[in-house]
Amino acid sequence: MQPLFLTSDELAELTGFKAAHCQVRWLTRNRWRFALNRRKAPRVARDHFNERMGCGGAAGMRHADLTNQAAAGEQPNFAALAKR
Repeated sequence: MQPLFLTSDELAELTGFKAAHCQVRWLTRNRWRFALNRRKAPRVARDHFNERMGCGGAAGMRHADLTNQAAAGEQPNFAALAKR
């Protein structure tokens, strides 16, 4: 069974940073959910990682499906921009 949270090495690989404050900044800017531990190091749930990366089966495809649905959603009403 895999650990509940990503390891320090996995977080460094995901964010490209080893320092915790840089990882927090990257996670925040990229809208990842995380919690801080007592040492102010970010903790990312493995399930959230799998959802975001689209590798968690039906449940893991939720984020990718929502993103694709939003992209294929309604088109803007360009007629409303036309001068009258």
